[in-house]
Order: sequence, then structure tokens, then C-alpha cells
Amino acid sequence: MANSNTNVSGIKFATVDSSVTPKALNSNSVVDSDVQAIHADAGQGKVIVSCDNQGTPASGDYIDVWIKYSPNASLFPSNLHAQLLGRIDTFLEDPAVQAFDLNVEGGQQFKLTFKANQGASRTVNVVAIYNEWRGA
Repeated sequence: MANSNTNVSGIKFATVDSSVTPKALNSNSVVDSDVQAIHADAGQGKVIVSCDNQGTPASGDYIDVWIKYSPNASLFPSNLHAQLLGRIDTFLEDPAVQAFDLNVEGGQQFKLTFKANQGASRTVNVVAIYNEWRGA
């Protein structure tokens, strides 16, 4: 059985053009990514998120990252029931990059949800890239 680790795709946002471009978050904004398909042979995945504060970071400038898995490509949890992946703090490091391991086996699709804590005058640009490991 051969494994493949060359399945990299950028996470897209419906409110941005179809290419993988940063999504600007500020003032307690919450945004979902577009739906990302999970290959049927995928067992593990990783999403790498980069947050770049466009101003001078202050204490409390962070982005929370959640994932919403869908077992049937149509049913996604609400924000209240999404799985928290973690917090990226741009005050401690700017830009800040963090990788999150995903167990994608058995899922068909997912969306990422990003929430800015603050930043009315300090927009944080978010970019995410998804990679999955497939068995063949």
C-alpha cells in the first residue's frame, strides 16, 4: 500500500475571489471558509493557518479556529457545536503560523471557522492551507 502526501489545497472564502487570498478579520468578526472536500482515501490531514496582524499587535489580538465536519456533505454543525482547533495569538508572534492535525477519516467535507477577538483598527489577515495523507 502506497501513501501519498502531495494533496495540498488552499482554503478559500466565498467573499474573496476564487483564488487563495487572505481573509481580513476584525472587530469580533466570525467567518467560515468555503467547503473543503475530503478524499475518500484520506485518513489524516493537517491544516496550516497563518495570521498576519496588519497593525501593531496589542494584547488580546488573537484568532480562534474551529472546524465543522460533515459526514454527508450537507450537514454541518453550527458555530456553537463546532470543534475548537486552537487559538493563534498575533501579539506574541506576528505573523503567527500554526498547524493543526485533523482526523478526516470518515468525513466527506469540512469548513473552517475563524473568529477575531478584537481589532477594530488592527485587521488580521488569515490564510489556511489543507494537506491530507491518502492511502492507495
